[in-house]
Amino acid sequence: MSVVVGGVVLLASACSGGGGDDGERAAPSPTNLATATSADPRPTATTSNELGGYCYPHGPETLLTGQPAYRGKGPHPVQLGTSDPSGVPATQAPLPSPGETASAPPVDTYHPDPATVQLIACVANEHKGKLVATCRFMHQADHYIRYVRQGQYTVTLYEARTGRKIGSTKVKGDDRYTCPAQQFFLDGEPQSKTEWLSAGLPAFRKALAPWVDATKP
Repeated sequence: MSVVVGGVVLLASACSGGGGDDGERAAPSPTNLATATSADPRPTATTSNELGGYCYPHGPETLLTGQPAYRGKGPHPVQLGTSDPSGVPATQAPLPSPGETASAPPVDTYHPDPATVQLIACVANEHKGKLVATCRFMHQADHYIRYVRQGQYTVTLYEARTGRKIGSTKVKGDDRYTCPAQQFFLDGEPQSKTEWLSAGLPAFRKALAPWVDATKP
């Protein structure tokens, strides 16, 4: 059974786990903030988007040299960011800062006031991981397949004030998924596509704890 409303197709599905492969993309090269310039430095960030620029190739156009140094006792305020937000939905990266949106969370270490951020954690999808489920959808003569894989993410930390690389770690996404009974598809969507399962924020908190909770001289 299917319904088409405004170019959106509602489809019934069948699901199978494991096996098969639709190809994988190469992992993006690591972000290198050492090339960022500070010819026209801005004192501090006022929005999370300004800090999110650190996670794009070559970093921000100008370093936010007024950000607090990565120093003293933890926890150190950190912002998660990514150049590929569609690949890591569970991180909501860049995480909205308090006051930026009606749904923004209250202030805490992982949802800081942008002006207080000491660390930027850039999340990169490696575009590889085991196949968790194969979801098949049918609408008349059209067949859609979604290969759902466990995401694997490299998280690289930088000091916001200097752009200096602090360290890196790995985070694995969820490894369980149940195909939905129905799925919406927009006109023009590919019939075959890979989707990645992200980890939740608790997994990122655990992975980043050695830097976030550290005492720095």
